[in-house]
Amino acid sequence: MTVLQIRWGRERFTIDFEGRILGNIKLGELRERCRELTGVPLGGITLIYGGATMKDDNAPLSCFGIKPNGKITMMGTKPTKNDMVELTTNGNPEEYALILRIQAALKKAHDLAAEYLPQYEQDAAKYIASNPPPFSMHAMPPMRKKLQDMHTMLSEVLLQQLLGLDGVVLQPEFEVARLKRREAVKETQRLLDVIDAVHARVKECDTRAGRL
Repeated sequence: MTVLQIRWGRERFTIDFEGRILGNIKLGELRERCRELTGVPLGGITLIYGGATMKDDNAPLSCFGIKPNGKITMMGTKPTKNDMVELTTNGNPEEYALILRIQAALKKAHDLAAEYLPQYEQDAAKYIASNPPPFSMHAMPPMRKKLQDMHTMLSEVLLQQLLGLDGVVLQPEFEVARLKRREAVKETQRLLDVIDAVHARVKECDTRAGRL
């Protein structure tokens, strides 16, 4: 007998896979049982065990190190009827879950830009105005290396959000979610273009000064 303890916010419930072992139970089955018990759309359910998010629905639970009577944290929001009517095409809860996923990716991109972009632009302007002497790109001065590291970090995180948005699989009838994803991709790409433009100005300054 395999019993698992699920914690979802303030709620606690038990799932019993009678007569089965963890090696024969796939993550997708566990997520489906969680959907049945909570009403959270399947696409909006995230399960965490031992601090790690479990992602492969086709993998057996034993692959994640879960033990019988293991305690699993569930993340997810159950939509209200108004949510599904107002935010989806035809009231499908799975579309609602995907819209939340799209909004979360866009929020992460916006939060990142709000936190780091103003300082990045300010530091780039100071660097260009300082007109430092020529140097080898293999031995960057601290200010230039800071700009290089900042550009790399911002670009990588935004590209991750674009890849995440691209990985959102939508049913043909999910018209609202499709529009939300298109808008999120456009806005995230705009932020990436702003960051790349700052980087281009810094590189142009280096080229004019004959830096290698």
